[in-house]
Amino acid sequence: MTKAPTTSAASIHKPALWWAGVGVLLVVLASELFVPAQRQSQTPDEANHMLGGVRYWKYLDFGANPEHPPLAKFVATWPLLNVPFAPPAPFNIMFKMENFGDGITFLYTHDADAMLLHARLAVSVFSFALALLVLAAATEMFGPTAGLIALTLFVFEPTLAAHGSIVATDMAVSCCYFATIYAFYRWTKRPTTPRLLLCGLAAGLALASKHSAIFLAPVLTLLALTELLTSQTETNLTDTNLAKTHIEARGKKALRLAGALLAIAAIGYVILWAFYGFRYNARPGGLAMSPSLADYTAATQTGWVMAVIPHLAAWHLLPEAYLFGLVDIVVAETRDPMFLLGKDYATGHWFYFPVAFLIKSTLGFLLLLAVAPFLKAPRTRHRELLFLLLPALGYFAFSLTSTMNIGIRHILPVYPLLVVVAAASAAALATKQQRWGKYAAAALVLAHVVSSALVFPNYLTYANEAWGGPTNTYHLLTDSNVDWNQSLKDIKLYLDRNQIHDCWFAHYGWDVDPAYYHIPCRPLPEGLSHKFGQPLPPTPSSIDGTILISATEANGDYWGPGDINPYMQFLHLRPDAMIANSILVFHGRFDVPVLSALAHLSAANQLATQHQLAAALTEAQTAVTFAPKSAEAQAVLGNILTQLGQPNEARRAYQTAVALANADNPDFQFERVLNLPSEFTPK
Repeated sequence: MTKAPTTSAASIHKPALWWAGVGVLLVVLASELFVPAQRQSQTPDEANHMLGGVRYWKYLDFGANPEHPPLAKFVATWPLLNVPFAPPAPFNIMFKMENFGDGITFLYTHDADAMLLHARLAVSVFSFALALLVLAAATEMFGPTAGLIALTLFVFEPTLAAHGSIVATDMAVSCCYFATIYAFYRWTKRPTTPRLLLCGLAAGLALASKHSAIFLAPVLTLLALTELLTSQTETNLTDTNLAKTHIEARGKKALRLAGALLAIAAIGYVILWAFYGFRYNARPGGLAMSPSLADYTAATQTGWVMAVIPHLAAWHLLPEAYLFGLVDIVVAETRDPMFLLGKDYATGHWFYFPVAFLIKSTLGFLLLLAVAPFLKAPRTRHRELLFLLLPALGYFAFSLTSTMNIGIRHILPVYPLLVVVAAASAAALATKQQRWGKYAAAALVLAHVVSSALVFPNYLTYANEAWGGPTNTYHLLTDSNVDWNQSLKDIKLYLDRNQIHDCWFAHYGWDVDPAYYHIPCRPLPEGLSHKFGQPLPPTPSSIDGTILISATEANGDYWGPGDINPYMQFLHLRPDAMIANSILVFHGRFDVPVLSALAHLSAANQLATQHQLAAALTEAQTAVTFAPKSAEAQAVLGNILTQLGQPNEARRAYQTAVALANADNPDFQFERVLNLPSEFTPK
């Protein structure tokens, strides 16, 4: 058993001041959550999550957004239960596409801003709960001074603030992951039934938050082994009888820990099923998923998925919707590219999350973590540090195997654990006898606070000063790290303030039409729409006037590197202005032949689908004229020539397409060279 932390003099004589500090910090947290919740437009997944939550409440239809477990969606949508919504119907297309479309319809046929605000405020409960858990854990583990510092670091942590009020699963799993670790720590200190039940409840809520909570199984096992191996005894092991007694005691402790782990797993398993209404089928009333779980599993072509998932489904060991989510993780990992430090990658790499962590964390926070190993902790604090560092570093290590490198939010659960470690580091510095320790601790905490406060309320765009700050983030990272479609309201304010009524806008995401916010700009081609074969807007080869470009579009995340990114020229130009650190503004005349070519290719494909082949050929030839080095343009031209019965001309176009793709970023180019005859398909 560990000794209780020594109570500081300040906490004995001035408890009112300590509680006042807690109150002020919670008020600051409330403003950090409320202002972005009201000010930011919808991020790409929120409408889908909200659709799912309402369908769960009203119809137990877990076929809506099965990619993620239900907890956060249940919490976010309880204020929306009076919003009218149609009963579930059979899927007509692939479930993800239909759910995204239905989510957009659901949100924007009602008062989208009001619904978003209510859902965001509801889901903010996880941020407040996690803040209080961090305060309680740091205070219990390292004393009241560390507790107050931990709450300060938490409140002003930009990544936590950025995702604190977004309708998503990241903050929910971070809260429940931390709660499980903290509850298990408290149980090991004093093994009582209520504490064990509380740990099982937290684990169940974590499993119902996000699939990554499965990682709790090895983490709790590792903590249990550590607890067993590091337990101390005061017996003299040179005495045979005492040594035997020690071994017996160690054996009993091992059994108790094993029993606790089994109990936590059992409670968590039951709670997970409870969130799915103890029903295996994803959809109610015999409605089927599209595709079926078997077909979706087979389409991954991944050995362990095809070996494990069918058995879990056959025995109904996990809910069908939960299994769909597990399979979808594999699907998503093979689909998403990566942008890091100005370079596009066709797939993710292990170094993404360590680098992103160094970019997105404040320098004060990083320095507090860096000095922690050099501060001697009392032996009675070793258990506490293990319970914080092992789950954080283990989760971090697990992230290195992931190729879904689209946002720091995917390792959000490590932040609250490391916040407590950093707070312990600051408290240790502050208690040094030398005065410099107090100054150093205060300076690092203040640096953390100021750096975070300066980016308010645009926390999603944060990068620390060593990397150029938030206005440079788009050169380093993309997607939910900088521009996640959150800035449409800020764009409207900028245009009104500058009396701009004629403009062009490269908008990231098809989830909301900018016209909803009365943005008068004409649309430019957008990467996700192109990737999934959606129609692209007509675009001239030269644009004169004001151009607004999403940071995610500019860095080519869904386009590719170099010349195959139609916005590459803008990435290397200094913008005339930036809106909310995420939208680049340019004024002038710009030649954009590749953008025009993409629009013509989109028109060619649509006309070919309508069997208007002569018009389609004209559009494809125009695209080739504007983008002669585009493998995609040559491939589309070849497809249309084939349909027109001109095989020799088609062959030349296909050969040109393959040559161009091989010559310039083939990892990206061949993904665009679709529907080639088998003899031209890359092996």
